[in-house]
Amino acid sequence: MGGRLREFIWRRRELLLIVLLLLVVAAVLHWIPYKLAFLNFFYLPVLAAGYLLGARRAIWSSVLCVLLVVIYYIWLWSRDAAAAGLAPEEFWRLAVQDLATVSALAMWGGFLVLAGAAFGLAHEKMVANYDQAQRLNARLELQAVELRRLNDDLEASSKALTQHADELQEKSLTIEKLKQQVEEALYSTMDATVARLVIQGRLREEKRSLSVLFCDLEGFTSYAQGRRPEVVVEDLNEFYAAMEVLVETYHGHIDKYLGDGLMAEFGAPIEYEQHCLHAAVAALKMQEKARAMKLRWPLRVGLASGDSVVGLLGRRRRNYSVIGASVNLAKRLEEMCEAGSVFMDATTFADIQHLVAADKIRSFGARRAEDVQVSEVIRQMEQQIIQNPGDPGLLFKAGMLCFRIREASRAMEFFRRALELEPENNDFKLAFADASLKRDEYEKISIPGLKAKLAVYKVLRLRDPLLDRERFPENFCARYTHVRDLLEIPDDFVLPTEVIDGTVGHSESVAVLCYALADRLGLPDDLKRNLMLAGRLQDLGKSVIWHHILNRRVSLSEVERKELQGHVQESVGIARRMGFDFSGVTEIIAGHHELLDGSGYPRGLKGDEIPLSARIACVADVYCALTSWRAYRAAWDRQAALSELRKGVVSGHYDAVVVDALSELLH
Repeated sequence: MGGRLREFIWRRRELLLIVLLLLVVAAVLHWIPYKLAFLNFFYLPVLAAGYLLGARRAIWSSVLCVLLVVIYYIWLWSRDAAAAGLAPEEFWRLAVQDLATVSALAMWGGFLVLAGAAFGLAHEKMVANYDQAQRLNARLELQAVELRRLNDDLEASSKALTQHADELQEKSLTIEKLKQQVEEALYSTMDATVARLVIQGRLREEKRSLSVLFCDLEGFTSYAQGRRPEVVVEDLNEFYAAMEVLVETYHGHIDKYLGDGLMAEFGAPIEYEQHCLHAAVAALKMQEKARAMKLRWPLRVGLASGDSVVGLLGRRRRNYSVIGASVNLAKRLEEMCEAGSVFMDATTFADIQHLVAADKIRSFGARRAEDVQVSEVIRQMEQQIIQNPGDPGLLFKAGMLCFRIREASRAMEFFRRALELEPENNDFKLAFADASLKRDEYEKISIPGLKAKLAVYKVLRLRDPLLDRERFPENFCARYTHVRDLLEIPDDFVLPTEVIDGTVGHSESVAVLCYALADRLGLPDDLKRNLMLAGRLQDLGKSVIWHHILNRRVSLSEVERKELQGHVQESVGIARRMGFDFSGVTEIIAGHHELLDGSGYPRGLKGDEIPLSARIACVADVYCALTSWRAYRAAWDRQAALSELRKGVVSGHYDAVVVDALSELLH
């Protein structure tokens, strides 16, 4: 029983407290004389109810307080009415008389109810916020615990990842070292380009037109017999070191070493269009180097061109090499080659005959003295023919002399030109027919191992551009040929760039012509020298241009045109790196493609903004380009080229004074 009572009291402790407070207040109210003033103490139980019981119960508590006070005053007024001799139910008369008390009670009651409601609502909101805060705090504590757990997991994972990263880094370093070792091994055993393409997985077997070169040292085998191997190897390594540089300089690939010789191909793995020219120039430079080294054994070189299969050959042990008829032919030509010479097939010669001088091989014996004398007579007659191209008799005599020394193809060309002038001449017709019938007999030779006879050519030299009388007349050459002896930059520096697009000899021609124009215009010697140097250097920037763009036979796209125009600034950079970093040269190089009307490049200069020296270089460059053979067109006639330059003067491209000086020089 006692336990239930305590539980009842504890559950209703707030209500009992309020009731107790009301009773206490009511009792005090009864005995306190200043009752209205004491009414403010009623706020205590109401506020307590609002705090402990909430807004609804606080309102009810305030209403009960108001009722309690109202009942008390009704009782008080009834008692006073009885004392005044009035009936108790007429207490309202006293209430009306005591209007101030009634007003005070009304105001007090209203504020009491409002205070209870406001305090209760505020307390409920505070409690709700507190509960929400508690819930959030509990959730945050749970999240904090979860975060601590996750952080511990992350720390453990981080340690594991760090350890794993260290292991990976160590493995990566090991792999990188192995990769470097593999690359070093590849680069030491094969061409750098091939090694790079092998690593990138870009090599495949394909059919491609290319040139094959074989060379060997005549008599080296006999020399090697009876000598210590280390001495032989030292001699060979010295030879290989020199030849390797030349093959690589002219964009070839060393296929393999063959005892005292080597095999190389041009046009693979990089597909250069002018591969025949690359191979021929490399062969000539190899012979020059062999003579400069004063080797005890003369060098023999064989060249052949044609379609071949190239790629990584073999199954397990693979080698980048080439297979085809041109490989066999090049080897045969090298074996039958005269000591110190370069032999090439007709395919190679046909591709480079505009740039390389060669003799057709008709026998393997020494050339007769009579043939040498006749050849000199023919050369003199060719100069006469240039002066009198319409003389059929002169053409016929030259043809008969060529036929006499068994140069049937050359004879046929003279006879053909004579027939064009006199189509009905029977002597010309018979001579042409005889030359046609005898051509294979006279001009093709039997090659061991091959069934059919083939035309074979002995490479003599690169053609001298200044000896081309179609471009530069005799009087010009007599006066200015010495200028090339003043050139400070050797051919070996410009040739690797010129062979890319077949412009061999262009820089030399431009340099000499620039000097001659400056001399014609009366310019000082220092400007002549600057023009000569600029003409030699102004196209070296083409070395960074993609070779397919340089050899393009159709119009270039806008992107390709912009790329090609970039060679000017690259040429300026090369000149500076070579030590010609002074405005007299770089200014000419930078402006040699500028045109007077502003349509040139790279800066679009106009009129007097272009220095006179740059205008001279521009005209010289255009003339030499027009009158030279190019992969995409034949050479222009001199007069046609001069006419084109005069048209350029009218259209505002070229300086009229410079073009007039050029016409006077080449008249």
